[in-house]
Amino acid sequence: MRITSVDNPHYRRWKRLAETPRACRESGRTLAEGLHLIEAAVAARADLQALLMADTAESDIQAFGAAAAATAGCRLIELPARLYSALSPVEHGAGLMAELGFAGRTLPERLDADAVYLDGIQDPGNAGALLRTAAAAGVRHVLASSGTTHLWAPKVLRAAMGAHFVISIHEDVEPARLAGACTGERLAADAVDGESLYTARWGAGATVWMFGSEGAGLSAAARSIAQRRLRIPIDAGVESLNVAAAAAVCLFEQRRRRG
Repeated sequence: MRITSVDNPHYRRWKRLAETPRACRESGRTLAEGLHLIEAAVAARADLQALLMADTAESDIQAFGAAAAATAGCRLIELPARLYSALSPVEHGAGLMAELGFAGRTLPERLDADAVYLDGIQDPGNAGALLRTAAAAGVRHVLASSGTTHLWAPKVLRAAMGAHFVISIHEDVEPARLAGACTGERLAADAVDGESLYTARWGAGATVWMFGSEGAGLSAAARSIAQRRLRIPIDAGVESLNVAAAAAVCLFEQRRRRG
């Protein structure tokens, strides 16, 4: 199948998904660009609605797309390069992306497991890196406040590199709900105050690591439910770490402590 017009109703839907996270949230669909991401989606038996391929894609990309579409049982749709580029979250993409369906998960009444809480994280690159870091560190539950960017938006998917398919994502979880549902110790990552990450005693049981926005940090509501504050000692003259980098330090220190 080939689509050549920007007025095609399918293309108009994909354009909305590419441009606004709200469209993804409301429709339960998103776009995932790149071979690795599509390969992970197929392996996880994700809900692939269609595969979109640029007509300038290399022959190996075309072969991969045809095989992935056959495995997933979805359509392979060819687009002119200019139409494809208008959908891609990166300037020079692979030439292949997927339209994915996803369903929001309801947070259970009680969660007895490690988790990460994202409070007001707005940058999609940071959000995706946080999901990828959590998955790599063995944390299988990521919760997010309503002030956090939509975690199924295309740019977040691109940055997470398949982490979406190995973790449980719960969005629109406000701090009070987090405190009521998660039994793990709530640890606030703090750039300035708190106990040293390396010398304090923590992590023997389940934890809920709380990471705040890139500028303001945790909201007042999130800070109010934190049971402890832990900081990463950094050299004088450096104000702070990027939130995704800070999360990697904290989560892999947790993994190290547990052997």
